[in-house]
Formats: sequence, C-alpha cells, structure tokens
Amino acid sequence: MSLEPIGFITLLLGVLCMVNGARFAIVVLCLLTLLGAAAALQLPALGGSSIQPSHLLVLFLVAAVLLRPVQTQAALASLAYPGPGFWFAAYILFSVVSSFFLPRIFAGATLVYSSARDPSGMMSTVAAPLAPGSSNLSQSVYLLGDLACFAIVAGLARLGYTRFIAQQLIIASIVCFAFALADWGTFLTGQSQLLDIIRNANYTMHTAEAIHGFKRIVGPFPEASMYGAVALAYFCFTLMLWLERVHSRMAGLATLFIGPTIVLCTSTTAYVAGVFAVCMFMLFCLKRLIRGPTAASHVTFLVITLFLIPCAIVALSLVPDAWDSVAGLVNTTVSDKLQSQSGEERTAWNTLALIAFVDTATFGAGLGTVRASSFIAALLSNVGLTGTLLFAAFLYSLVRASGRRITGDRQRHAIGNAAVMASIAQIGSAAISGSGTDLGLLFSTTAGLAAGCLAGPYIVRHPVTRTLANRRPPEASASLARTPMFATR
Repeated sequence: MSLEPIGFITLLLGVLCMVNGARFAIVVLCLLTLLGAAAALQLPALGGSSIQPSHLLVLFLVAAVLLRPVQTQAALASLAYPGPGFWFAAYILFSVVSSFFLPRIFAGATLVYSSARDPSGMMSTVAAPLAPGSSNLSQSVYLLGDLACFAIVAGLARLGYTRFIAQQLIIASIVCFAFALADWGTFLTGQSQLLDIIRNANYTMHTAEAIHGFKRIVGPFPEASMYGAVALAYFCFTLMLWLERVHSRMAGLATLFIGPTIVLCTSTTAYVAGVFAVCMFMLFCLKRLIRGPTAASHVTFLVITLFLIPCAIVALSLVPDAWDSVAGLVNTTVSDKLQSQSGEERTAWNTLALIAFVDTATFGAGLGTVRASSFIAALLSNVGLTGTLLFAAFLYSLVRASGRRITGDRQRHAIGNAAVMASIAQIGSAAISGSGTDLGLLFSTTAGLAAGCLAGPYIVRHPVTRTLANRRPPEASASLARTPMFATR
C-alpha cells in the first residue's frame, strides 16, 4: 500500500472532520466526490486498486458521527423499516454476502469479463471462466462505504442540516464547472500535466481526446462519460431547486454554468440520459401547470425547452459549417455509437453478463465478479434477481416518498424532490454505461438527502450520555432545538 500526496491531504481533512463535526465533514465530502480520477491510496496487493479520496474520507466521517451519539442514533434510524434506507441496506448487505459465496458456488459455470484489475490497473479484454477475484472484496468495501454515507447524510438531514447539505451540493456543482474550464483551458494551452495531481489513480485516462473539433470534457474524472453523468446529476438537482425557488439565485447560476458543459462533454451517456431527464422535468412542469401551484420558473422552463431550443436548432441549421460539425458530433456519439469499436466491446460485455445471469440460474455470479456496460445488466449478472428486486424496492420507496408531503416545510420537501431527481439521473446514466453495481458516493449523498428530507424530522426518544466529544455544544443539539417536538410514527 502506498499513500499518495493527495492522500496526506485527505487524512488531514479527515482529522479535521472528526474535530469540527458534521458541517465541515459535509463540505469536504461534497468536494471530494468530484475527484473521480484521484487516488489517495494505491493497493497493488488488490490488483492495483486505487482508493479515491472520498472513500477514504468516509472512514473519518463514520468516526465523527460515532463520537456524537445523537447523530449516530439518527443515522441508524434512517435505515429503519419500511423507509428507503431499509431497502438500500438490504440490497447492499445481500450484495456483500453474495460476493463471498456466489463466485465460489458457480466457479467455472460460465464465461465472464472480470471486474478485477491486473497490477497495471488494466481490466482483462478476454472472457475467462467465472472465478473469485480481488474485485469481490474491493466492491464490497465500496458498497459498505456507500451505505454508511447514505445513513449519515439521511440522519443529518433529519436533524436539520437539509438546507446546508443542499447548499454544499450547489457549491460542488459550481466547482465541477470550474474543473471543466480548467480541463478545457489546460488542453488548449498544452498544459494538461497541471492536473496530474488529481489524475493519479490507476485508471485508463481519456483526457486528451477530441471529436469533430470538440474537446471531450472530462474535468476531474478519467473519461467524458463519468463527467457527463456527474454533471447531469448536479444539473437536475440545481434545476429542481431553481424551479421550486429554493436557493433560487445560487441554484439558477449553477444550472446556467453546468448545463452547457453537459452539451460540450461529447458523452453519449450524458446525451441520452439528459434527454430522459429533460422529459422528466417537462412532465413535472406540465403537472404543476395543471394542478398547481405554479411559479414563473415552471413556465420559463417550458418556454425554453419547447420554443427557444427548437428555434436555436433551426437557426444553427442555417450556418452550414456549424451545422456539419454538430451533426457529425451527434452521429459519432449517438447514431453510430453501437457500430464503433467501443460500442461493439460494450455490447459484448452486456451479452456475456446476461448469459451469466441465465447460467447461474438467476442467482448471479456475486458482487464484483462480472463486468458489464449497463447498470441493469450488472445488477442481474452480479447480484441476480434477488439483488435486483431489492434495489427496485429501494428505488420505488424513494420515488413514492417524494410523492407525498410528510412535513409542512415546503423548502424541505423541494430539496428532497431535487435529490430524488439527481438520484434518478444517476441511475439513468448508469443504466446506459455503468460497468458495475456501485453508483458511487454522490448517489449515496443525494439518495440519503432525499430519504432524510422526505422522512420528516428525527426526534430523540432516549437520553443520550454526554461524552467527551460532545462537551462543546454539538451541532445536532442545535438542530434538535429548532425541531418541533411532536410524536411521529
């Protein structure tokens, strides 16, 4: 194991999180989830796996919450039945158990593309018989970290940190835009090495690619599709807040910044998932126009999507050179994608993944065993029908919660709906190009925020022993003081 320079910074920030508490920890977590191409730790013994700074920080985040009993109780309560947290925990715990048993039970039963990496960080390009690998352990650790992040964020949201967490996600979206500018600027000036400090993970980096004259924006991630998926999640979150007039100025500015980078990142994933997301927002705004309450922002969004964007496309068609460049980009990234080498390779991954699902009698090959190119194919092939149904129950529970108003706080409910939209956008992106079942810490953050907002405030039912870590006034106590003390089910 080797500790990278950015790992030292992460360790220092982790210690500060334990000392300063939840507010500081949320700020750091939201920013570190952007560093998708960075490695805090390198683990050659586990096939060259890289531990990202955000995953390392989760350990300190858990420790910080454990030192504060009220926050610990709220985090555990967020996993109670029948809320979304219960189904998310059931899905993850089942996945972890499957990673140990299923690869051994079905060893050699079928051919798969393995998720394990060799010491150089490359994944195998040749199908091999199903067998246990280092990725079974690493993926289990990642998913447990996702569960811890979900529970903590949900617990903090129920303790009164809702608006603060939403604000940090808005700030993170603006920082994401800043990284896109830095990526574009360093590419044009030939100084891409300036970003090597945040691109030190043991992944294949696609940071200097261009399509039809458009630089593929990757920002702080290894490839354009990852940047596009993250940027789309932030776009959905900030757009919903702007529509619902929550942090409207800041959210509107973030939406205005992050939106164009999704168009310019040249990612098939972002384009297809983006169309799906825009359709969701159009249906949402139309529903508000029919049933109310309606704001000027809802009408503005419909005017932009139904009138201004089509007019801009028609105007662009009148400029032949610009139209040819855009048409070539669309053909390459969307129309001709399946005929490309990458498309054929990803189709082969999904084909073998679905064959593995059938060959293992729908039980799956175990978490981290099979590599696919779609989150749905990865779910079926890795955790089988049972794991897929558990995740579907979690998603249904999350979406169903957004449809009912549990609390009278309009802003809290709006933030919950924005987090649900961001979570669905990430699932949509992963369904197009996700290689595994780990949706990442950003998904856990948005899903946890949604679950916490839509579950109502947490009420302390038992006295909490005052520990040394709580001798200074804890943030949770301040949140509880502002929470109405009423009985909840």
